Amino acid sequence: MTTTTFGERCFASWYPRFMARVERAGQADVRRAQLAHAHGRTLEIGAGSGLSVPHYPDDLAELVLLEPNQALRAQLTARTDAPAARVTVVDGDAHALRFPDASFDTVTASLVFCSVRDPARALAEVHRVLRPGGQFLFHEHVRGTGLRATVQDLLTPVQRRLADGCHANRDFESLLRATDFHLETILRARMPTLLPTIVPLVVGTARRQ
Repeated sequence: MTTTTFGERCFASWYPRFMARVERAGQADVRRAQLAHAHGRTLEIGAGSGLSVPHYPDDLAELVLLEPNQALRAQLTARTDAPAARVTVVDGDAHALRFPDASFDTVTASLVFCSVRDPARALAEVHRVLRPGGQFLFHEHVRGTGLRATVQDLLTPVQRRLADGCHANRDFESLLRATDFHLETILRARMPTLLPTIVPLVVGTARRQ
């Protein structure tokens, strides 16, 4: 079992409440529209407290929710709004997914890659566990441009301490383009929050060929 630190427990105590406000402001609509495309056996990495859970289709073959933070995993397990599909909550590490090669039709990630230690390695693991033709649905806050990027650079050291390793200035799009995925769609949007470091979003689909 992954060990949960004091900082991770603190994060689990405030982050779901913060994000609940963002979800009500319109972020839930982004999740709903994107996750409607999930199909077959589906894995979500870094499922957190389960904000994406109610937006998955009922006809999935299986939904596997991976969350390494024990405090968040307890909140995830307690949810009562899961889809009708079989749902399994598991501990695990995005850098070393404990699943066979080519075992999922869909992998999803929502506001996760800002905080993984080695995003290139985690993306390689996502690619490995997807079946050929499988889809990766991503929804990530990213590095902005101009003054916003400068603010993100300045505040990232603080944000990493307060928000479980979150890098406000991580260029997820460039990292994804450097992988073996075929990038099918990408939408640049804005998160409905006043917190300037996490406003820029990319939402899209990449596919294992």
